[in-house]
Amino acid sequence: MSVTGPKTANSSPSRIRKTPAEVTAAINPSTKRRLWITLSFPLLIVLAIPFWWYVTSIERIPLPESRIAALENATLPSIRPKILFTADVDAFPTPPPGRAVFEHKVILQSLAREVLKGIDGIYEQRRPKKLRNWDLVYDDDKREHTPLRLHIRRWEHANTSWPLEPYVQASETGLMTSGIKGGTLVIPVHPSQIGDRFLKQHYKIAIINSLLGLYPPDPPEIPLRALKYSPNITLSFVLLNEDSSEGSYVRSWDIEGAIRDHLLPHLELLSPIFNFTIESQLLYHAPLTFEPTYNATDAAGNQRAIDAAIETGKGDEENAKAVAKELADEQTEKAWIIDEEQMKVFVNSERWSLDSGSTNNPVLRFLLYVPAAKHRPMRLSTPDSAQSFLLPQFGGVVLLNPPPSTPSASTYHLPFSALTPAFHLFTQHLYSLLALPPTPDKIHPSPPPTPLHAPSSLIQPITPWQVHQVLLARTRENSEEARKTLMGIVRLVKKIREMKVGQVVRGKVLGAVERLEQLSSNNTALEMFILTRDAVGLANQAFFDPTMMGLLYFPDEHKFAVYTPLFAPIAVPLILGLIKEFLAWKRRRGAKRQTMPTASGSPVARDRELEGRQQTVNEDASPAFEQTEVSETQFAGVELATQSNEANDGERLTDLDTATTERRSLRSRSKRLR
Repeated sequence: MSVTGPKTANSSPSRIRKTPAEVTAAINPSTKRRLWITLSFPLLIVLAIPFWWYVTSIERIPLPESRIAALENATLPSIRPKILFTADVDAFPTPPPGRAVFEHKVILQSLAREVLKGIDGIYEQRRPKKLRNWDLVYDDDKREHTPLRLHIRRWEHANTSWPLEPYVQASETGLMTSGIKGGTLVIPVHPSQIGDRFLKQHYKIAIINSLLGLYPPDPPEIPLRALKYSPNITLSFVLLNEDSSEGSYVRSWDIEGAIRDHLLPHLELLSPIFNFTIESQLLYHAPLTFEPTYNATDAAGNQRAIDAAIETGKGDEENAKAVAKELADEQTEKAWIIDEEQMKVFVNSERWSLDSGSTNNPVLRFLLYVPAAKHRPMRLSTPDSAQSFLLPQFGGVVLLNPPPSTPSASTYHLPFSALTPAFHLFTQHLYSLLALPPTPDKIHPSPPPTPLHAPSSLIQPITPWQVHQVLLARTRENSEEARKTLMGIVRLVKKIREMKVGQVVRGKVLGAVERLEQLSSNNTALEMFILTRDAVGLANQAFFDPTMMGLLYFPDEHKFAVYTPLFAPIAVPLILGLIKEFLAWKRRRGAKRQTMPTASGSPVARDRELEGRQQTVNEDASPAFEQTEVSETQFAGVELATQSNEANDGERLTDLDTATTERRSLRSRSKRLR
């Protein structure tokens, strides 16, 4: 059996000749290639920066800031509506024979001058001084709609005493009508009063008092209890039984008839301002979150009843005894009292199902509450013994106590007549929540067309005069709200750099600005209201646009938190590699400078050349395996090459000693030459 020993240098000369430096050079890439590999990563990042910048950049289209700033200090232009002034031909006395006969229009103009002079004088005496912002016209211009009208009517059924009783004509239907358009301010005069020598003064006083009440110099303020303007409003009417399981509860009600007769006449004239949606609901279980206090009724109300009973029983001894007995019963009457603090938490929104479908519109809720049999009668602790209370910006509540004669185990239906008092209160609550001005005290209710018609028990609907004031008040509110919203958008865009401003947002802002700039004194009240309504709607849409809110939750800190874990592990070895390459390049450059000859064939040049070679040999002989990772196969090749070169180690050491001796001799020769 033959044993094969390791190969010697003579058997494989090519492998024996390779040094460790040559093996390292064969395994690792060249210096130039290694530099390109190291530079490729930062070069790729640099080339990707434009694409990253385009993808992550925020679109910020400039807004019309100068136009918005100009609107901030602008005032709402005032308008001067025209009031059509007319009168019946026979509403003025006929001049006696021999006197000049004036035209009907001339008589109206003379009376109008006196009226305007009186109103201007009253406004001048007020502090601060006010100015009249309307005019009187005498011809009905068909091309220009005049909603405000003033008419002097000769009427046989008018009051025959002084002063005159002006009223606003209600809308009439049927065959027998007065012929006067609804909403007209009417000054009625009886035929017997026309010959009075002071008739002109009575006309003047009645017209001045009426116009001061119906058309004040400033539009009414929007109170805090009123609902903020919204074009769409939902009216929800809910009947709540406290506990139907105990019996004596309401099973149905004539809500359709009540809404038709009590509510719709008031809403029709408000259709240019609000869009109403009406819904109704009946609940059978609506418990209270507190227990009312069982106590005596209001003492002030009892005192009024006592005074009335005393007046009734005067002069009759038997009647006085009956009155005394009735008063004793009333004094001992008790009720379940709800105080002011309990009114604030009366509505139990958690347990009462008062949701009005899936709508984002503001909802005004009008609640008709029927107490359970154990809590009857239920009263409010108010001085006027009212049975209702208003909840600001929410709605109203009316307490309905069934008659004591109602059996405890019965259920009943609420007819139209039983709902009339409650809907009168609901109408007043609606006026308060919508900031509708009430009818002035100097304006009397509209009489029926003829004495054959019974007076209406319903509340007179809102008049065009009141609607005009609502238009002015809401126009001012919408104008201020639109300006504030636009200025808020500009401030937010300046403050938050991450907020996106796209073409859609800019278009809405421009639309709002253009509508505010279109406001002028030549517009009518309705035209100005429509412009401001659209302006505030567009401004709110731009402010709450989802594209503007998308990047608000990604500030710069968030970006650093995302990019740092991603790029820090990659950047550290890249930077270290670049530093090492730079240092290696600097060493190679220094070595080249040292090997450059200072004189042709001089010993000094040869000495420097030998030193450079020795330094290069030492660097190449150093273990370069620290910079690159060598596989197991390559390490095996290096070990084999090392074993095969053991025979030549003595030869290499001899060459190294010879080179050292030669270098020393060159140094001594150079010293002698110096």
